[in-house]
Amino acid sequence: MASANAGESRDEHAVELWGRIINGFEATNRRIHGAINERFSLSEAEVQVLLTLHRQPDLRAPMATLARAASFSTGGFTKLADKLTQRGLVSRAACPDDRRVTLLEFTPDGRTLADEVTRLDARLNREAFLDVLGLDTAEDVAEAMAELFRANNPSDDSGTAATLPR
Repeated sequence: MASANAGESRDEHAVELWGRIINGFEATNRRIHGAINERFSLSEAEVQVLLTLHRQPDLRAPMATLARAASFSTGGFTKLADKLTQRGLVSRAACPDDRRVTLLEFTPDGRTLADEVTRLDARLNREAFLDVLGLDTAEDVAEAMAELFRANNPSDDSGTAATLPR
């Protein structure tokens, strides 16, 4: 009977630990994205696309790559890309190397907005994440989450910032 109680205790502790991680993430994410949305009227998914596109070397990327980074299906992402296009933030371009691929790239207004969103996101991440945990702990948490991502997302094991959902 004692070993059954010990197993239940470990199970409860595992559930409690995961709950603390989720609660911390959700509270921090709400703070960061609430401030960004208040300032720029952008959804979390729109911000994710802009930030991912902003990190690309040529400030352009295949729509399929951006869809994966934002955890969208290609159909769902098309609607999101349409919204960003209608707002004048991005435009579609044919890929010069593969006509089957459509690239998304910034318009001048989109690039300006992405620069501003990136600066605000960086400040908010410092305040709500790095300053709270300290750099060493924040790096440990980020690596642990990347390891979980790789272990639980076998279709994409890169674990890089460009493909991780926010």
